[in-house]
Amino acid sequence: MNPAGGLGPAERRRAARHLLLDGFGLAAQERLAASRVVVVGAGGLGSPVLQYLAAAGVGTLGIIDDDVVEASNLQRQVLHSAADVGRAKPDSAADALRGLAPEVEVIAHRERLTRANAASILAGYHLVVDGSDTFETRYAVSDAAARLGLPVVWGTVLGWDGQVSVFWSAAPDGRAITYPHVFGPQPPEGESCATVGVLSPACGVVGSTMAVEAVKVLTGTGDPALGRLLAYDARTSGWDTIELAAPVTGEADGADAAGVAGTADVGSTVDGVTVPVPAPSPSVTPGAVEVPPSSGLPSEPDTRSVPDAPGVLLLDVGLRPGGVPGAVFARLEDLAAGVFPAELLDHPVDRPVVVVCERGLRSRGAEQLLRAEGWRDVTSRALVG
Repeated sequence: MNPAGGLGPAERRRAARHLLLDGFGLAAQERLAASRVVVVGAGGLGSPVLQYLAAAGVGTLGIIDDDVVEASNLQRQVLHSAADVGRAKPDSAADALRGLAPEVEVIAHRERLTRANAASILAGYHLVVDGSDTFETRYAVSDAAARLGLPVVWGTVLGWDGQVSVFWSAAPDGRAITYPHVFGPQPPEGESCATVGVLSPACGVVGSTMAVEAVKVLTGTGDPALGRLLAYDARTSGWDTIELAAPVTGEADGADAAGVAGTADVGSTVDGVTVPVPAPSPSVTPGAVEVPPSSGLPSEPDTRSVPDAPGVLLLDVGLRPGGVPGAVFARLEDLAAGVFPAELLDHPVDRPVVVVCERGLRSRGAEQLLRAEGWRDVTSRALVG
């Protein structure tokens, strides 16, 4: 007979390499098995995070994503397969995780996470892993987690570069730092993988590091990246560590100071201080999560600065076909796939091409693609400021 809350023989056999690990052992593995972790985003970062946390033995995994699997995701979102194209990401991810670790309880949240519902969704978990790709989601996660006193393992990757940190409003020793303390007030949305690209293995490196940080926080092993920002450069495969200053006393970050709801019956220790973990609740209801909508776009783009000189091909890669009078429309994803409109194929490679979109982000990506394909006179412009 197993002690209450202990691991059975099959679980111990599966976790044997953890049980042999110096500084880890059975107690840490049991903490993982009792832990409830929610991962925001089942994409490039969420894929390796979810895979490694399931394989490591985390007992309950929540998946927050309202997107569906697209063919262009498969370059880096390794949790999904070609057969999953068109499926909801939480469903595809849940099936993959159950195949990897059948004993893991998987909860799929298939709606958008907003400031209005973030606290109700996150409240059923012990730790949040934020792999989202918009500022709106990151700030909503940070504010809700701070109100709940939950630690957040955060990461991002764009192009060749990645960052990882652990934010916790209740961290000891001057490390009670949250995402807004480091990055300031919420800014407008900026570049994304859809506009500047991303090296697919870099997602694996950063996502795996996020999983390592989550395991350390949950088990009280190692030295989590509290009060530190880890910066990764895939060009050199180098990591830099940036020490983060503690916030000024009374500094506002859009959320109340910590206070964990629930009774702590499972905990981990960070430098001698126990991270409180609410008692697992069998009645947690899958919530609704929301990936923020695209940046707000004006109903009518300003086309006054769009050139219409003879010999210039105007290429519109914006979000709305027909938004720019006289322009040839193309989807950025099609250009990346080598599918070009006939007007572009007939345009001499040494004649000017002006690529436009609403904010100038997609057009810059298209400019790089066209230059790589041999068009020599390409410029990009934004239609709105």
